[in-house]
Amino acid sequence: MNTIIVRMNKHEQKIFEEYAKMHDKPLSTIMKEALYKRIEDELDKESIRAYEADIQDDEVDVHSHEDMKKQLRL
Repeated sequence: MNTIIVRMNKHEQKIFEEYAKMHDKPLSTIMKEALYKRIEDELDKESIRAYEADIQDDEVDVHSHEDMKKQLRL
């Protein structure tokens, strides 16, 4: 297992440690969860940008719920 050093001032340390304590988790877990969430958000945004680009390039077929029900004979 690797170790990463994060430098922070006393105010930041107090805030982060109180937050971790509030959630009954180690600070390292809180920081990993925050980083995973940040990565996930960026990947989601990239997917949305790609989807919007496909719409702009007219590469996406959009069907209403009612159209799909008709096609599936529901």
